Amino acid sequence: MQKAHGTGIVSFFPAGAKVAAHALCPAALALSACAPAAASPPAAAPPSAAHAEGAAPPPAAQAAPAVLDVATARVVDLTHPITPEMPLYPGNKPYASEVLSTVEKDAYYSSRFAMDEHAGTHVDAPAHFMAGAATVEQIAPEQFVGPAAVVDVTAKVAASPDHQVTVDDLRGWEARHGALGARHIVLIRTGWGARWSDRARYLNQDAKGVMHFPGVSVEASRYLRERGVRGVGIDTLSTDPGPSQTFEQHKAFLGAGGYHIENLANLDQLPEAGAVVVVAPLPLSRGSGAPARVLALVPAAGAPAK
Repeated sequence: MQKAHGTGIVSFFPAGAKVAAHALCPAALALSACAPAAASPPAAAPPSAAHAEGAAPPPAAQAAPAVLDVATARVVDLTHPITPEMPLYPGNKPYASEVLSTVEKDAYYSSRFAMDEHAGTHVDAPAHFMAGAATVEQIAPEQFVGPAAVVDVTAKVAASPDHQVTVDDLRGWEARHGALGARHIVLIRTGWGARWSDRARYLNQDAKGVMHFPGVSVEASRYLRERGVRGVGIDTLSTDPGPSQTFEQHKAFLGAGGYHIENLANLDQLPEAGAVVVVAPLPLSRGSGAPARVLALVPAAGAPAK
């Protein structure tokens, strides 16, 4: 990632790549559509049993970058507030805080807090499911900024809360916007975030205590890693579907070096393509994950977006 000082431009193009002249305007964010290099789009993923026989390969990467004017872009907070009442994965402890000083008594206000790494809007590091893999503070900063690819499966989730994002769901996005690539951060919009304020509805447990909420399939996770996608986010408690007991999706994606963002908010405010997402987890030493502030920059109404 390169920063052009004095121009307000952050470029997602590699050194030496040709950038359209219109991308070099002041206060603009130039986005690679998906490929690491404009001249070398990522190779198509090899066929697998998850791919429909005879299905067309994903379209080539878009040649022209989108331009995002940061001076007029809308900022969307994709983060849920951290509160003692927020929904938690079963077994996690609630957020707690203790007042240490107050303005009235001590001339300044401060407090101490305690919470689990994987609570609220947070990042899962590769080490969460793979011994010896990168912990959260070891993930390169540039991995946390990239074009958002918002894959909408709300209709399928309305029909089945246990829906798992499929390779076909991802190919549908690619058919409209170009091939997914290493610079993308894929955000799965399920609509589940609307349940956040109601813990029972968010966990959606049946009579046996089994949770029912959507997630990402192992096949889709492998497909994304084959495309080089760095991170996957979702507006549910986990990237694995609720009924999962073995967390195969976590093993597939984190084990291959990717990271997750879970419990995202306000994904309904993002376009499918054209926004930039910034993920800022706490750099906890040896952290398997960490709470994160996640923001998206969305082009102003009427601005061009790819």
